[in-house]
Amino acid sequence: MNEVLRVLDRFLKKRGYKIKKHHEFNLSPLKNFEGLIDQKKVYDTFDSNKKDTKSRLESLTVCLRTCINDKRTNGRQSALTGVNQDEHLLKCINSLIVSIKQALISNKNIELIIFDDRSRDDVLIKIENLCKKLTCDWRIITTDKPGQGESLYQNFVYAKSSDGLFYFCEDDYLHSKTAVLEMIEFYSRIYNQTKTHLLLHPQEHENIFRQFNYPSYILYTDKRRWRTISHATHVFFTHAEVVKEYWKYFENTKYVRTKKNRHLGSEKETTDNLFKYIPGFSPIPAIAAHLQTEHCLPPFFNWRELWHEQDGCLK
Repeated sequence: MNEVLRVLDRFLKKRGYKIKKHHEFNLSPLKNFEGLIDQKKVYDTFDSNKKDTKSRLESLTVCLRTCINDKRTNGRQSALTGVNQDEHLLKCINSLIVSIKQALISNKNIELIIFDDRSRDDVLIKIENLCKKLTCDWRIITTDKPGQGESLYQNFVYAKSSDGLFYFCEDDYLHSKTAVLEMIEFYSRIYNQTKTHLLLHPQEHENIFRQFNYPSYILYTDKRRWRTISHATHVFFTHAEVVKEYWKYFENTKYVRTKKNRHLGSEKETTDNLFKYIPGFSPIPAIAAHLQTEHCLPPFFNWRELWHEQDGCLK
C-alpha cells in the first residue's frame, strides 16, 4: 500500500471503512445501522469459512409463467410499448428465449419449462414457434388450476422436488441478451467463494428508490455492479435447495391475486423472508425490466432499444 493509500486508510477507519487489497470480493461490517439483519447476513456470508458442499450448479431450469388470453389482455394496448398486449407479452417471451439461447453457447444443461395458465390456442402456437429457436429441452405445461397464485405455486412445487439452479420468471419481463448467462456466472462465482446460496433479482426493486436510506454493499465484476438487496418480486434466480430448505416461505404464494388471504401471498409475507438467511443481489444496470407499468421500470436502463431488438420475432 502506497503512502497516499495509507493516509486515506487512516482517515477512513474513523468512519468505519478500511482499504484492503484482495483478489476476491470482501465486505466490511456496517457501522451505526441497527436492525439491518439482511445486510449483516451478507457480511457474515462473505466473512465465513464454510466448507464446500455438493450442490449442483451445472444445470439450470428456467420456469416461465405465461397467461395470454382474452380475460387478461382483451385487445388492450400496452401503455409502455403502444402495441396490443398479446404482442407485448410475446416479445417479452422472445427476449427470454434469446437470452437462454445465448447462455446455451457455454452452458449446455439448460431446460425451459413454461407453466401456462390457459393461453389461447393461437397464442400457444406462437409460443411454440418461439421455443423452436432453442437447442435445449423445452415443454409447455398447462397449470393444474387457473390463477396467478396457482401457477406461481406450481412452479415452486416443481423446483422443490428437483435439483440445480432455477430461474423463476413471468411473461412481462424484457430480458437483455446476456441476462441468463450473467446470472449463471455471478451466482456460480459467489457460491464458489462463499458456499452459500443466493437470490438474484434481474432488476432493482422499486422499493430501493422509494426508501430514503436503503443500505447496500456493491460488488464490482468485469461486466457490471451487483447490489445487495432485501426486496424482490417473485421473479428471481436461486437454487432448488433454497426452495426445499425454506419451503414455508413459498407455500403461501398460492394466495397471490386471490380474493381471500391475498395478503398472505405478497412478497413481504413470502419470499422476501429469504433475505434473513441468504444474501440477495440485483445487477446495476439491470439485465431485465418488468415491462408492466412506468413505476416498475429500473433506472438507467434502455429498455426501448432492447424492445426494438425483438422486432420481427413474431413473423
